[in-house]
Amino acid sequence: MKILYAIQTTGNGHLARAQNIIPKIKEVAELEIITSGPKNDFLLEEKPIKHFTGVTFFYTDNGSVNWLKTIFLNNYFKFFKEVLSCPVKKYDLIINDFEPVSAWSARFNNIKCFELTNQYSMSLSSVPKPKSYNKFILWAIKYIIPSKLGYGYHYKKYTDRIFFPIIRDKIRNLRLTTSDEIIVYLPTYSPSNLIKIINKLTVKKRWTIFSLDAKKKEKIFGVNVEPLSEDIFLKKFASCYGIVCAGGFATTSEAIFLGKPMIVVPVEGQIEQQFNAAALKQEGVTVIDKFSDKNINIISNWISSPRVLEIKYEDESKKIVKTILEDYSNLN
Repeated sequence: MKILYAIQTTGNGHLARAQNIIPKIKEVAELEIITSGPKNDFLLEEKPIKHFTGVTFFYTDNGSVNWLKTIFLNNYFKFFKEVLSCPVKKYDLIINDFEPVSAWSARFNNIKCFELTNQYSMSLSSVPKPKSYNKFILWAIKYIIPSKLGYGYHYKKYTDRIFFPIIRDKIRNLRLTTSDEIIVYLPTYSPSNLIKIINKLTVKKRWTIFSLDAKKKEKIFGVNVEPLSEDIFLKKFASCYGIVCAGGFATTSEAIFLGKPMIVVPVEGQIEQQFNAAALKQEGVTVIDKFSDKNINIISNWISSPRVLEIKYEDESKKIVKTILEDYSNLN
């Protein structure tokens, strides 16, 4: 059996969980990989046979997806050429982690394509949803991967179409300790704006901000600012008192697995993060709309009495692959 595993390269979450899924596919089938999206230095042990441009996601100044630009400014002529050239006919099955080129090619060529993403969960009726969200954007996300077959990832199993988050081995193997340091990873905020709020807090802790803009490690008004380094981030993640992060699925899932308290600040207009935040809030995680003056009391209360949501997620990688292959067999 030949399987194509298609992966989106926007961010590191899709590629990170692929590290666990790839070996399990290779145990049962012949595997090849394609990717699409922006250039990404995240290394996979298995080299993709092809990288496509795919769909370009445009972003606003605050880091959320600009869906109007994304929908109307993409080069669909180029995208259609990539769809036509995608070699899906070589494979019995496509497993797709939010990769649109192979998904559309599979649809045109009548090849079975199983979506395997946390985005898939958003359309399921029993999944927690924010009080208000843009239904047009939710429709647009479903249209990017036009497959009716699939499974989602989520923090809890709200339906039988959901698997637990894939926790990479680097996280599972961390040696946990506890310090008085709070780490911050909010890529859409400048360190200077974060430091202004941190220095107004009455409950004193050590703070470290990880910033994409930082060129070197430095201390600014008593707050450590670090360039983004996976090794340093994971070391501090393992020992931190708590983490302030956006609503991305990978980081929040890893915080739950490690049992680290978190404040979640979903990126404004980022519908996936809004959905994640709604589910986390339902479980008692502290969620705020902005890391700002108006939420200082909430932040201070969290520091004084942090609530821990801890779930030691089992590794379902093998079960995921087995389930998809069983579904594929039942369809034939």
